[in-house]
Amino acid sequence: MICINHINFKMGNYVIDFELRPPVTIIGGDTGTGKSLFWRWLTVQVKLPENRNIFEDIKLLNFSSDIDDIVNKKNRLFVIDQADVLLQGSPDIVEHIALDVDNEYVIMCRSSFDFDVSPNHYATIVEANGVFTLNYRFNVKGWY
Repeated sequence: MICINHINFKMGNYVIDFELRPPVTIIGGDTGTGKSLFWRWLTVQVKLPENRNIFEDIKLLNFSSDIDDIVNKKNRLFVIDQADVLLQGSPDIVEHIALDVDNEYVIMCRSSFDFDVSPNHYATIVEANGVFTLNYRFNVKGWY
């Protein structure tokens, strides 16, 4: 299994500086809070030739993606935008994500799914002075 704990890159005058909490980081929030913006910016970064080695293990998915791709891949970080749309009606994929020991996930959605992770893994995006970070709901030792 890969272990990506941090995503950091610059996009114009902005910086993404996300500390992840593997195996599943769930980023929630209303429309317009930065989830899809982060996904689009990451899509640009992944395609840049100079970043090929940095982001080679990241697989980006959104509502127009083939969700079954998750089951067939190993050693990836799946970044899923609009997961509430993509995973709707796919309880076996949600269960696969919850039990997957071969991959990591960043799941962005407006409503939460039952991924059986502790509240320590639920975050929102915050921006201060052009730097986007994750604000986790909890940071309680011993909660997995």
